[in-house]
Amino acid sequence: MRPTTKTDVKFEHIGAARLYQSSVRIDVKTMQAVIPTSEVRKLEQHWPAAIYDISDVMKNADAAPVGKAWITRSGKAVMISINDVQYVSPLAQVKGMLKGERKYANVSTMCPVHSVTTIQPAGATA
Repeated sequence: MRPTTKTDVKFEHIGAARLYQSSVRIDVKTMQAVIPTSEVRKLEQHWPAAIYDISDVMKNADAAPVGKAWITRSGKAVMISINDVQYVSPLAQVKGMLKGERKYANVSTMCPVHSVTTIQPAGATA
Protein backbone atom coordinates (compact mmCIF):
# COMPACT_ATOMS: atom_id res chain seq x y z
CA MET A 1 0.00 0.00 0.00
CA ARG A 2 1.18 3.49 -0.78
CA PRO A 3 -0.35 6.75 0.42
CA THR A 4 -1.35 9.39 -2.09
CA THR A 5 -2.41 12.94 -1.56
CA LYS A 6 -5.60 14.11 -3.19
CA THR A 7 -6.41 17.80 -3.19
CA ASP A 8 -10.08 18.75 -3.00
CA VAL A 9 -11.34 22.29 -2.98
CA LYS A 10 -13.73 23.93 -0.54
CA PHE A 11 -15.52 27.09 -1.65
CA GLU A 12 -15.85 29.89 0.91
CA HIS A 13 -18.24 32.75 0.20
CA ILE A 14 -16.25 35.97 0.39
CA GLY A 15 -18.25 38.60 -1.50
CA ALA A 16 -20.49 39.46 -4.42
CA ALA A 17 -20.46 40.86 -7.93
CA ARG A 18 -23.13 43.44 -8.80
CA LEU A 19 -24.16 45.23 -11.96
CA TYR A 20 -23.56 48.97 -11.60
CA GLN A 21 -24.42 51.16 -14.61
CA SER A 22 -23.47 48.39 -17.09
CA SER A 23 -20.13 47.69 -15.38
CA VAL A 24 -19.56 44.92 -12.83
CA ARG A 25 -18.51 45.86 -9.31
CA ILE A 26 -16.79 43.09 -7.35
CA ASP A 27 -16.93 43.47 -3.58
CA VAL A 28 -14.78 41.08 -1.57
CA LYS A 29 -13.73 41.37 2.05
CA THR A 30 -10.38 42.95 1.26
CA MET A 31 -11.19 45.29 -1.65
CA GLN A 32 -13.57 46.64 -4.25
CA ALA A 33 -12.85 46.14 -7.92
CA VAL A 34 -14.60 46.89 -11.19
CA ILE A 35 -14.89 45.38 -14.65
CA PRO A 36 -15.65 48.31 -17.01
CA THR A 37 -18.47 48.10 -19.56
CA SER A 38 -16.14 47.50 -22.51
CA GLU A 39 -14.44 44.66 -20.64
CA VAL A 40 -17.81 43.12 -19.66
CA ARG A 41 -18.56 42.76 -23.38
CA LYS A 42 -15.22 40.96 -23.84
CA LEU A 43 -16.06 38.60 -20.98
CA GLU A 44 -19.45 37.79 -22.51
CA GLN A 45 -17.64 36.87 -25.75
CA HIS A 46 -15.35 34.46 -23.83
CA TRP A 47 -12.29 36.73 -23.83
CA PRO A 48 -10.34 37.66 -20.68
CA ALA A 49 -11.53 40.93 -19.15
CA ALA A 50 -9.38 43.41 -17.24
CA ILE A 51 -10.25 44.21 -13.61
CA TYR A 52 -9.37 47.50 -11.93
CA ASP A 53 -9.16 48.52 -8.28
CA ILE A 54 -11.90 51.11 -7.67
CA SER A 55 -9.65 53.24 -5.44
CA ASP A 56 -6.97 53.34 -8.18
CA VAL A 57 -9.53 54.39 -10.81
CA MET A 58 -10.86 57.15 -8.53
CA LYS A 59 -7.34 58.63 -8.26
CA ASN A 60 -6.22 58.09 -11.85
CA ALA A 61 -8.41 57.41 -14.89
CA ASP A 62 -5.46 55.65 -16.56
CA ALA A 63 -4.94 53.16 -13.72
CA ALA A 64 -3.36 49.82 -14.49
CA PRO A 65 -5.42 46.63 -14.21
CA VAL A 66 -4.99 44.61 -11.01
CA GLY A 67 -6.35 41.37 -12.42
CA LYS A 68 -8.51 39.66 -14.97
CA ALA A 69 -11.69 37.60 -15.27
CA TRP A 70 -12.44 34.81 -17.71
CA ILE A 71 -14.99 32.07 -18.31
CA THR A 72 -13.64 28.62 -17.49
CA ARG A 73 -13.15 25.94 -20.15
CA SER A 74 -16.09 24.00 -18.72
CA GLY A 75 -18.31 27.05 -19.18
CA LYS A 76 -19.70 26.75 -15.66
CA ALA A 77 -17.89 29.52 -13.83
CA VAL A 78 -16.12 32.84 -14.09
CA MET A 79 -12.61 32.83 -12.66
CA ILE A 80 -11.48 36.10 -11.16
CA SER A 81 -7.83 36.80 -10.43
CA ILE A 82 -7.11 39.97 -8.42
CA ASN A 83 -3.57 40.63 -7.22
CA ASP A 84 -2.74 36.92 -7.67
CA VAL A 85 -5.68 35.79 -5.50
CA GLN A 86 -8.13 33.45 -7.24
CA TYR A 87 -11.89 33.82 -6.85
CA VAL A 88 -14.75 32.06 -8.62
CA SER A 89 -18.36 32.91 -9.41
CA PRO A 90 -20.99 30.63 -11.00
CA LEU A 91 -21.51 31.61 -14.66
CA ALA A 92 -25.28 31.12 -14.41
CA GLN A 93 -25.41 33.70 -11.59
CA VAL A 94 -23.20 36.13 -13.51
CA LYS A 95 -25.36 35.83 -16.63
CA GLY A 96 -28.51 36.35 -14.54
CA MET A 97 -26.96 39.43 -12.94
CA LEU A 98 -25.98 40.88 -16.34
CA LYS A 99 -29.54 40.33 -17.65
CA GLY A 100 -31.03 42.00 -14.56
CA GLU A 101 -32.66 38.78 -13.33
CA ARG A 102 -30.48 38.67 -10.18
CA LYS A 103 -29.25 41.37 -7.82
CA TYR A 104 -25.79 39.85 -7.47
CA ALA A 105 -23.59 36.83 -8.18
CA ASN A 106 -21.78 35.04 -5.36
CA VAL A 107 -18.00 35.35 -5.29
CA SER A 108 -16.07 32.65 -3.46
CA THR A 109 -12.47 31.83 -2.77
CA MET A 110 -11.14 28.33 -3.31
CA CYS A 111 -9.40 26.74 -0.32
CA PRO A 112 -7.57 23.44 -0.84
CA VAL A 113 -8.60 20.59 1.45
CA HIS A 114 -5.95 17.87 1.59
CA SER A 115 -6.92 14.30 2.29
CA VAL A 116 -4.65 11.28 2.39
CA THR A 117 -5.93 8.03 0.95
CA THR A 118 -4.33 4.63 0.72
CA ILE A 119 -4.13 2.78 -2.57
CA GLN A 120 -3.74 -0.99 -2.56
CA PRO A 121 -1.77 -2.63 -5.39
CA ALA A 122 -3.84 -4.42 -8.03
CA GLY A 123 -4.62 -7.99 -7.09
CA ALA A 124 -4.15 -7.43 -3.35
CA THR A 125 -6.96 -8.55 -1.11
CA ALA A 126 -7.58 -7.95 2.53
